Amino acid sequence: MARNYPANTQVQKFLEESYNKERDTRLQWYYKLRENSNANIGASKQSEVARRKIQNAPKPAEDMFNKISGDYAPQQFNKKKSNFDDLQTEKSEKGLAQLVAEMRPVDLRVKEKLYDGFTKEGKGRYQYLHSRYKDSPEDKFSFPLLSSWEYGWRLGDVIPKEDIKKPQHGRTKIVADTFYTRTGIPANPRVSV
Repeated sequence: MARNYPANTQVQKFLEESYNKERDTRLQWYYKLRENSNANIGASKQSEVARRKIQNAPKPAEDMFNKISGDYAPQQFNKKKSNFDDLQTEKSEKGLAQLVAEMRPVDLRVKEKLYDGFTKEGKGRYQYLHSRYKDSPEDKFSFPLLSSWEYGWRLGDVIPKEDIKKPQHGRTKIVADTFYTRTGIPANPRVSV
C-alpha cells in the first residue's frame, strides 16, 4: 500500500509563497508604523507634561545625605564576600580535618589497614575500602551530602538493622519491602501477622 502524503509539491510551494508574502507584508507594516512613530515622538502633550515634571521636580538635598548616620551599611543581600587568601592561613591554623567536616574521622585501626600492604595481595587499600564499605553512611558522614541520601538517612533508627538484608552488590529495595504491600495498603509495623 502506497503512502499517501497530505500535500504534493504544488501545495507545498503555494504554502511557502503565502508564508513569505505574509511575512513581507508584516515587515512593511512594521517599518511604516515605526517611521510614523519616530516623527511624532515628543509632539504629544503627555510626553511634554512628563518632561516638565521631571525637570521641575525638586532635587535631593545635600543635607539629607549628611543626615545619614555613619554606622549605616548598604544592604548585603545575603552575599558573603570570600577572601581566599585567608583560606590558606585557616587551613594551617585549624587543620584540614576541622576545615572539611563533611566526613567524620576514620578510626585509627581502620586507617592503619591502608598502609599495611598491597591491594594485589588483598591487603592495604583493599582491606581499608572493604572495612569502610561495612560502615553505614550515617557512621561515616555527619549529614547527607546528596539529596538521594535523605530517603534512607537514619533509617536504622526506625527499622532495626537486623531486619534490613544487605545484598552483596548493594542493591536494596527497603522502601518497597517496608512501605508497599501487594494490596496497596501499607503494613502496620507494630502488628505482626
